[in-house]
Amino acid sequence: MWGLYGWLLSRGQIAYVNATYENDNFVAIYPEIYHGNPTGANTVVRYILNKPGVMGTPDQNGVFTPGPTSFSPDDHIFVFSKIYDTFGVDDDHLMFLPILNLHLFKAKKGRRKNRCVFVGKGKDIPLKEIRGLTRITRELSLDQGALADYLNTCEIMYSFENPTAMNEIARLCGCRVVFIPEGATISYSKEELEKNYEPGMNGISWGLKEDVPLDVDKFREHYIDMVTEFSRKLDRFIEITQGGGR
Repeated sequence: MWGLYGWLLSRGQIAYVNATYENDNFVAIYPEIYHGNPTGANTVVRYILNKPGVMGTPDQNGVFTPGPTSFSPDDHIFVFSKIYDTFGVDDDHLMFLPILNLHLFKAKKGRRKNRCVFVGKGKDIPLKEIRGLTRITRELSLDQGALADYLNTCEIMYSFENPTAMNEIARLCGCRVVFIPEGATISYSKEELEKNYEPGMNGISWGLKEDVPLDVDKFREHYIDMVTEFSRKLDRFIEITQGGGR
């Protein structure tokens, strides 16, 4: 949502985060975890960032409430990725937002002697193949420069989560990904990700086979193309949400 906020500002839109606009005519953009229309906006946009109903919000007592699985027919539905599309939206309403810094995350020349592990939102299952390897933790990833430098020393990152932006970060840095589906909290088939997940599976092996090569130049070009495509779709998003169509 912060990424979308930045793009809207770049288009000259008046945008705020976590705020109610003091006006009778404003557009509210909610992720899929929100029920209803708490800001009272007269135009409601749902940006579906995960499969509806998977994620949710805690109340004041910490009790988790799953997000809704359906919305008002008057809401504008935009979906982050085809793998989350339970609504059958058209291409204008599919908006994959590439948020990674391509100046920072890039492959550099040098010897790759390390292997690492990313658990993310996955289940931390013990495997002898990954014992003793460096974990990509939240603390490590907070310094994105250090993260980019470290991944440029790695030949493989074992990942317990797919999809995740960390898999894209690793590949942009020239590090192949080995996805371990047994560790995934949410299960997508290999075929579904190959067909519908916009960044694709270039450089991602399934299981512990480590057999899929990474064409880092091709992946980088593909990522740049996704940025260009999002920029084009954002203009249509503004047109639709400002009342020019559905």
